[in-house]
Amino acid sequence: MLSALNAPGCRRHPWLLLLPKEEREGGGGSGGGVGQRQSQQRAGGGSSMPRAGCKSAGSWSKGTGGPEPGQISLVVFIGLLFTRFWFFSILYSIWWYLDQDKPRQGGRCSKALQSWVMWKHMRDYFPISLVKTAELDPSRNYLAGFHPQGIMAPGAFVNLCTESTGFSSLFPGIRPHLIMLPFWFRVPFFREYLMMGGLVTSDKESIAHILNRKGGGNLAAIIIGGAQEALNARPGAYTLLLRNRKGFIKLALLHGAALVPMFSFGENDLFDQVENSPGSWLRWIQDKLQKTTSFSFPLFHGRGIFQYSFGFIPYRQPITTVELFPRGEGRGAVFTARQNQRKEAS
Repeated sequence: MLSALNAPGCRRHPWLLLLPKEEREGGGGSGGGVGQRQSQQRAGGGSSMPRAGCKSAGSWSKGTGGPEPGQISLVVFIGLLFTRFWFFSILYSIWWYLDQDKPRQGGRCSKALQSWVMWKHMRDYFPISLVKTAELDPSRNYLAGFHPQGIMAPGAFVNLCTESTGFSSLFPGIRPHLIMLPFWFRVPFFREYLMMGGLVTSDKESIAHILNRKGGGNLAAIIIGGAQEALNARPGAYTLLLRNRKGFIKLALLHGAALVPMFSFGENDLFDQVENSPGSWLRWIQDKLQKTTSFSFPLFHGRGIFQYSFGFIPYRQPITTVELFPRGEGRGAVFTARQNQRKEAS
């Protein structure tokens, strides 16, 4: 399962340093077939395309991009103001103001929403699966680094925000929270849906709240590459943004949380993207927009409803998300002690 991260011509994946030596050199044994899986032909048969090696670059961004339901929620909220039901928007505005800190305080997860049957249909469409390689102690808190971002990260959403792949059965006693840009929690109505799915804001205080919960059993998942990495998402290759993105590791050390690497094979195979190689005019514009707005604007397409040549529905490609071995347990106390010693010395 690790062969895609340890492939010839690929820069050494930093998460491999957290694994035992024999697994770093051997690529994880028999599980390597997951990483070496060839992409299936999108129209239902034909040639296949092998995966390429990965590359590393970039700095840490704060979360994932946002989906279209947020825009619909905003239109509904404004539209109600011009109908006889205007008072619903007014009452919600009051509630919104009083509840504005909730997305930074762990949200309000709903098992009923996470167990909707529609998520099973979404899982089966690709299909999406979750592979467990190690136990997670429910008495501890964890910080997961998720790779890659892809275009829309359905693997992260389905595995961590729904019960369709059986997360609670695989990891009993662990409550997952997916990190998302704070902007989307300012969208009326949509913010409630996000929190019910277990999503929280990417603010440092939000992550600290989860990692500091007493009793353990909490997992905060960060998509390391974020919006910028989406500009590199295309079938057959993994280009990961990792360099200088170490803030999440510092948070794990500071709060005594163990690090859990997660890799989602097939995440980049769902859409084709217009050529935007570094140095091109299109990439220059996209980089400028991303730095200004914190959102990336990849020009992508998938398939249609009744045809396979063009549309914005993702291709039906398998996604296999693998949870790797947690590392770093017990180091938070040492880090905190050193911080206190420095403060006393100063």
